[in-house]
Amino acid sequence: MITITTDFSSREHYAGVLKGVIKSYGDIDVVDITNDVNPFDILHGAYILLNIIGYFPPDTIHVMVIDPGVGTSRKGVMARLERGYFVGPNNGLLTFVKHMVKEIYEIVIPSDVSKTFHGRDVFVPVAAKMALGIWPENLRPLPKESIVSLRVKEPQIVKNAIIATIIHIDSFGNVITNIPDDFVKFTPGEEIFLNYHGIHKCIFRETYGEGSEGELIMLINSENFLEISMNRGRADIFLKANKMDELVIELP
Repeated sequence: MITITTDFSSREHYAGVLKGVIKSYGDIDVVDITNDVNPFDILHGAYILLNIIGYFPPDTIHVMVIDPGVGTSRKGVMARLERGYFVGPNNGLLTFVKHMVKEIYEIVIPSDVSKTFHGRDVFVPVAAKMALGIWPENLRPLPKESIVSLRVKEPQIVKNAIIATIIHIDSFGNVITNIPDDFVKFTPGEEIFLNYHGIHKCIFRETYGEGSEGELIMLINSENFLEISMNRGRADIFLKANKMDELVIELP
């Protein structure tokens, strides 16, 4: 099985071409994760990869084409993960699964392929061959130290506060931090003060619906990260939130 995640948009033909190339190799199952990643947004792609790999069979090949550096000196790679495989550019998409990488290989790019569509000419051919049990001939081992990661600071407790980073804002306006559920424990109904573009009082809830309409809440989302939300509203607009911003959560 192969999954496809791109920033090509559902309006364009590019993602369909990827599937056509894969199908030309044989009867291979293909699953579209999304083709509407924010354009050039490597962080968005990295967050998606982290949150999909556990829900697919262990031999699934995840092709990701969020590739603003296509045709430059950036490398294409195939990585064997603890569960599944990654095929795509080595540009930060592996940031949140770097610790899961068992082996990584450079995809040697032929000189006669398009310099602007490596998804079609480089990545899906490698994935299709692997899905059919064929080891691609253009793979060259790389050290794990060569994996490119985005500079996302780990959450930390400083005095009586957590300093964290916004790693995702979803289509509902939920602001997702990089604080895992086991980093700190809050009690349902507890008041929490957020220092980000001002001081904001949030209530810790277990579900979105427990908050009153327009109330700023915090909860642990389905992906086990601390999230700032607004019931039937957009927390991102209210907070003027941007990905990669740091915020401070004050502890009692």
